[in-house]
Amino acid sequence: MKIILIVGLVILLLNNLFGEVRNGYEKDIAGFRQSLESLKEMLQTNQSLRASERRRMKENIKLLVNLIVYHEITDSLLKQFKIISPHLYNTMDTLKDCNGRPIDIYVKFIPKDELRFQAAGAAYFTQSASDPDRCTSRQGEGSILVEVWIFNKALVVLAHEFGHLYYVVPNLRSYVGFYQREYDGAPADVMLGHRSNDPSGKLATVFEVAFRKSYATYLKGDVTPRMTPLALINPLKRNVLEQTSN
Repeated sequence: MKIILIVGLVILLLNNLFGEVRNGYEKDIAGFRQSLESLKEMLQTNQSLRASERRRMKENIKLLVNLIVYHEITDSLLKQFKIISPHLYNTMDTLKDCNGRPIDIYVKFIPKDELRFQAAGAAYFTQSASDPDRCTSRQGEGSILVEVWIFNKALVVLAHEFGHLYYVVPNLRSYVGFYQREYDGAPADVMLGHRSNDPSGKLATVFEVAFRKSYATYLKGDVTPRMTPLALINPLKRNVLEQTSN
């Protein structure tokens, strides 16, 4: 028993020592799948459901299928990014704040109509209430949420967002001050984070250019035909529904 406890403690400590680029849907995917199974079974076996209840359940099934598909697409695209540009991926996978604490970056690829801003990608986080050098997001302390539109250049956009974060995370306290001075009250059409004096915008461009170069090199050596992210959606939906029907 002592050995098990010691091993468990070591694993916990190691998890706290290393941040990671993570699939933003991963925490909920098991629940999504279980709920989908339950709803489909209920719809098939409960003959006493009213028409309105069936419609609502079908809408929920559609929502769950979409979320599972977005998880699969996110998983696939993150793996592609790591293959295409392992250096950039590993750089973000080990990102730390100014005090050497690891940061988890949760990535979600989402449909265009779910983006909260008129941009192909965005990172969401704030300063921790207890520590101005610490990032926090809806994913928890020491975390950032990145959302990117599902389209053919999704990985380029992700590289761009990574560049922003590579500067902002270790310089969070000073960058927040800069951001408030530079952008507060700015018109809605201003490209936030991309003024000529914004260091995070400059690094975003550097990361994007580096990824494009890696991608060009990758394409020269890879002759395997690949489906675009958008083209993956319908086949994945069919696959999810088939899996839950078995």
